Amino acid sequence: IVWMEDFNHHHPMWELTHNTHLFTTVNLDAAGMLINLLALYNLVQVLPLGIATLKASNMENLTCQDNIFCSAQFK
Repeated sequence: IVWMEDFNHHHPMWELTHNTHLFTTVNLDAAGMLINLLALYNLVQVLPLGIATLKASNMENLTCQDNIFCSAQFK
């Protein structure tokens, strides 16, 4: 399985460390549901921590809302 998506879920497992303002309860809950699905299907993150995938046009802040996960056996 390969799962690529603009998840728009911010979590310390993949988000840049300076973006702690994005770790709201709503975002962490949404990311928690994603993390549960990753565990259920034994998927692992392909992009290394800290790889920015979006530069916000309004503040030019770099974030990691896009991500790629794959079956653990393929990593």
